[in-house]
Amino acid sequence: MAVFAVLMLLMFFGSVLSSDESITVACSTNDIDCLSKSTEKFLEKTHKGIPAWNIVTLDPLVISSYDFALDEEGLIYKYKNLTVTGLRNQQISDFKMDTKARSVVLTTKADLDVVTDVDVILTKPSKTLSGHYKIHASVLGTATYQYELKTDEKGVTHFHVGPETITCKVVDAPRVELSHEFQQTLSNDADAKTYNEEKRAELRKKTFCKIAEKVYTYVVHNIREAAKAVPSSAFFTNIE
Repeated sequence: MAVFAVLMLLMFFGSVLSSDESITVACSTNDIDCLSKSTEKFLEKTHKGIPAWNIVTLDPLVISSYDFALDEEGLIYKYKNLTVTGLRNQQISDFKMDTKARSVVLTTKADLDVVTDVDVILTKPSKTLSGHYKIHASVLGTATYQYELKTDEKGVTHFHVGPETITCKVVDAPRVELSHEFQQTLSNDADAKTYNEEKRAELRKKTFCKIAEKVYTYVVHNIREAAKAVPSSAFFTNIE
C-alpha cells in the first residue's frame, strides 16, 4: 500500500512538472492581448494551488488573521477567517516591463468578494466592536517589483522575482452587508453613530484597499514560485 501511495505521488508530481509550460502563454512584453490570455491561463491552471511548486490556493483565498491600523482615524482592524473570492477572474489593466532596469509594474482589475469576522478597535475611547460582514468591490491592484534572470545547473534560465510593493485603487463604492448582530452593535454604539455616511464610505474604501493589498501579496507569491519552476521562455518571447 505504501509503495502504491509513493507511485501515485510521483505520478502527480511528474504530471505537474511535465506540463510546466502549459500554465502560461509565451508573449512579447508589449503584447497586452497575449499577456491577458496568458494571465487568464495562468490563473485557470494555478488558482487551486500546486503544492509541488509552493503555489497557494488563490480562489478562494483564506487568510486566518490579518490586522492593520488606520492611525489617522484612531482605528485598528483585526480580521479573522477572512475569505476572498474573485482573484481567479482578475484581468490585466496595465503591464510595464523595463528589461534594462529589470523591473515590472503589473496592474490587474479584480471583482472581489470578502467574507470575514472583524474586531474594530476604537483607540479613543478604548473599545472594541465585533461582528461578521460581507463586502464587495472592484479594485485595481498594482504590484511593482524587480527581477533577475538566473540560469540553473541544467542550463535553464528562470526569473527570480524580488520583493513587491503593492498599491490599490477602489474602482467603485464597496457594497457592505452586515450581519444582524453587527448592525445592532453599530446602531446602538454612541461612538459608532458619530460617523456619518460619507465618513463610513471613506472608511470602507480604505479598509477594502488594505485587504486588497494583502491579497495581492499572494498573487505575487504565486508568480514568484511559478517563475522558479518554469523557464523564463515560457513567460516571454523577447527576454534574454
